[in-house]
Amino acid sequence: MRITIFGAAGPTGLWTCSEALRAGHSVTAVSRRSDPLPLPANDRLTVVRADAHSGEGVAEAVSGADAVISTLGAPYGRRPISIYSSGTRTIVEAMRSHAAGDRLVVFSSGLTYPPPPMNWAADHLLFPFLRNVLGRTLYADMRRMEEYLRSIDDIAWTIMRPGRLIDADHVSDYAVDFDHPSHGFTTCPDLAAATVAEAEDSAHARKAVAPTTTKEGRRR
Repeated sequence: MRITIFGAAGPTGLWTCSEALRAGHSVTAVSRRSDPLPLPANDRLTVVRADAHSGEGVAEAVSGADAVISTLGAPYGRRPISIYSSGTRTIVEAMRSHAAGDRLVVFSSGLTYPPPPMNWAADHLLFPFLRNVLGRTLYADMRRMEEYLRSIDDIAWTIMRPGRLIDADHVSDYAVDFDHPSHGFTTCPDLAAATVAEAEDSAHARKAVAPTTTKEGRRR
């Protein structure tokens, strides 16, 4: 496949590019910055500049793509956040006129909507603080993105809702559930691997899936 990956300069974006290349795909890695990406040279890798926020270069970046992955994201903060909703809308509009396929996989979070009960401290202290205080603007924009995607039926989108992201140096064992994570953590490599797998297969089109690293995977 020809896969375009937005947010390629971020940690998970780099892992996603590497996983897509490892799977044999041709990758267009998209970054807003002109800095070289720390990816090994590969004949199937093309690096381009584009800005999903402004729309600059997005149509060219998705041209001919069989699938598009958005690893765009933002850190917690009180400032308004719109990269998830506006960036996704820009990518969708470009896909409609320039992409070869209609497969789109985007990043959200397991905390975008209230998670299932876990324990008293998490349910009454940690999760409400993250969702309503520290990450209030971030999760609000993720919800806008998800609501927008649910309103369209001409793009085969899938939403990734991982657990809390942690660093790791390899892909391990992970589980994929619907809507909410079954474990608390997801490593960046596992999220990348699950995302590429979703781009390859439309079985979960127009659904939200939650990849999380299993306890066995974290011990490896």
